[in-house]
Amino acid sequence: MIVWLRHGQSTWNAAGRLQGHTPYPPLTELGLEQAYAAAAEAVTLGIDRVVSSPAVRARQTALVVARALGLPVHLDPRLVEQGHGEPIDLVDARTAAALADLPDGTTLVVSHGDVIALAVSRATGGPARLPDNGELQIVP
Repeated sequence: MIVWLRHGQSTWNAAGRLQGHTPYPPLTELGLEQAYAAAAEAVTLGIDRVVSSPAVRARQTALVVARALGLPVHLDPRLVEQGHGEPIDLVDARTAAALADLPDGTTLVVSHGDVIALAVSRATGGPARLPDNGELQIVP
């Protein structure tokens, strides 16, 4: 099972700026609060592994949750969000490749709204829908 978590609010989210592959915008205070709230929920889910986009905002979120779970964070650059000018089918392909490499068990994947929407759409056959900040999405 995959449990998806969008990173908490970043400084650029708060400013209304697109981030794309920009790795460094950190979480805001609200973003940290969102990460702690997600951690409180995640401890009830039997998670075996935490995998994250390497972007700072995702890594910070993943670290908060992973500490609560007593697990390390594994970084996967294929989980970064769509870069400026990057075709969406390329994002979909690299997301699918990252998912294919996940081990059995329950994995928490901390990533970005577009990656999550594509992965959930792929898994369910439904339309791509962006998650709200801090919303856990469980995908069987």
